[in-house]
Amino acid sequence: MRAVAVHKTGDTPELMELPVPRPTPGEVLVRLTAASLNPIDAGIAEGMLPMPQVFPLVLGVDGAGEVVAAGEAVRGPAPGDLVHGQFLRAPLGNGTFADYAVVTEHPDSGALQRVPDGMPADIAAALPTAGMTALGALEAIGLRAGQSVLIVGATGGVGAFAVQLATALGAEVIATARPGADRWIRRLGAARTVDYTAGDTAEQVRKTHPDGIDAFLDLTRDTARFGDYAALVRDGGAATSVTFTAPPELVASERIAVSNFQMADKPDLLARITAEAASGRITVPVQRTITLDETPGVLARSAAGGARGKTTVRV
Repeated sequence: MRAVAVHKTGDTPELMELPVPRPTPGEVLVRLTAASLNPIDAGIAEGMLPMPQVFPLVLGVDGAGEVVAAGEAVRGPAPGDLVHGQFLRAPLGNGTFADYAVVTEHPDSGALQRVPDGMPADIAAALPTAGMTALGALEAIGLRAGQSVLIVGATGGVGAFAVQLATALGAEVIATARPGADRWIRRLGAARTVDYTAGDTAEQVRKTHPDGIDAFLDLTRDTARFGDYAALVRDGGAATSVTFTAPPELVASERIAVSNFQMADKPDLLARITAEAASGRITVPVQRTITLDETPGVLARSAAGGARGKTTVRV
């Protein structure tokens, strides 16, 4: 089968020919139709996740396709079912940038469910990691109607979901966006945008919200600036990072609730974010579709950041 993989940690991803994996007890084999890119892909290639690995290490954590075989003791998906989900499990190396992948149905090792009737494969593949992260992180903040939230990194995949979900809650969303992306993120629901290329973001927010904001959601890896944004939050508010940039001294703060978000109960999150998309209450922000052959090059460029919305892979 074709697969985008690395031979060892730190290698440049490349398209390879590898054997089709076989499902073990509790696993299903999925013939993939679509996958999607996430920032975590680069981290996995660089060995940044503290999980066992197998090589060649096939990249990709999100995918959609048809179950073609099931191992012993599988109670859920059966051959012929169309499924989607997060294929992240230990050992790393059986990713979704491939013709086939195996995934466990155990809830502690990712999330897998049937694709709703009528949902295109690329939409189903774009939902899992980014959508679950956005939904879970906003719930960790405890955002409510009438509150204000600053979302830094709002135009990426997680951000585009978070903007829509926060707006649906009735919150005022302040989103960072460079010129050219500001109109798009406003169409998704942002009440205000801040051009982070035009000056200090925290100072710009302070001018429009001199009394502070209620919450801050950090989707970037800018550890140095987390404290500046958290300082904008009023007493009793909340700030969280999905990339573990919140420093220990702020996590221990009693003025506001500060946390580094870690996803839990993935099957529930996937079911809920998929229901939001299937109902039309949110838009899945697919901005680009590429082929498996193009994926290594796009991965290299996306590692530099600045991506808008979701990029899906047609397998």
